[in-house]
Amino acid sequence: MVPTPHRRTVMMVLCGLALLAVSGCGGGATTSTPTKASTTPASSAASQTYSSKAFVLPLTVTVDAALESPPNPDSHNLLSWDSASIDKWVRFLVPVNLYRPGSSVREAVPKDYLKYLQGQTKDNVEFSDVTKITVDGHPATLMTATSTIDASHPQGFLDGSLGCPKPHAEQHEGCYGIQPQGIIRLAVVDVGGTTLLAWARTNKDHPDQAFDAMFERMLTSVRFR
Repeated sequence: MVPTPHRRTVMMVLCGLALLAVSGCGGGATTSTPTKASTTPASSAASQTYSSKAFVLPLTVTVDAALESPPNPDSHNLLSWDSASIDKWVRFLVPVNLYRPGSSVREAVPKDYLKYLQGQTKDNVEFSDVTKITVDGHPATLMTATSTIDASHPQGFLDGSLGCPKPHAEQHEGCYGIQPQGIIRLAVVDVGGTTLLAWARTNKDHPDQAFDAMFERMLTSVRFR
């Protein structure tokens, strides 16, 4: 049957509507661009560069969002970054003196600090994962340190054995040592003859490898001014 003019008109309108519908869908597909998820970790995005104000070794360092910044304190010999967890923190310390394990006598910091520190194996300190690294070009030794308690090495035996930030700091409160409750990832850095200690502390019962990895990234970002 040959279409009448009326039928041809209706068919043309219907075809036009169909083409418009197809064109509309196609246009939407062409202009729609899928959103890509960010590959940058949230903590990295929130990291910030901190420049020390009072520290004896002026430096800049990238501080992860897991740590509260600015440090408290930023003092002549100590930078302290806490985290939301009471069991985790980061410290940078240039010791002015120390107490040898089991001693209540304040002493000068040994010239060969690393040898002194690793000598604490006789005092129930264990060192593992020991590696040589550099911190802004300065030689350093990175290690994990833990300690235990026994009858001859009781609680408080190691107080002050890492060092003190102030000349007259109280041994059991104002100084630092490797304690049995914690694990520390510790770097001993020789900065032109000055000993810098930097460590991340976590709970021995709940070790946190991610926190240690964050600390190691922090070390790689250190720049001495």
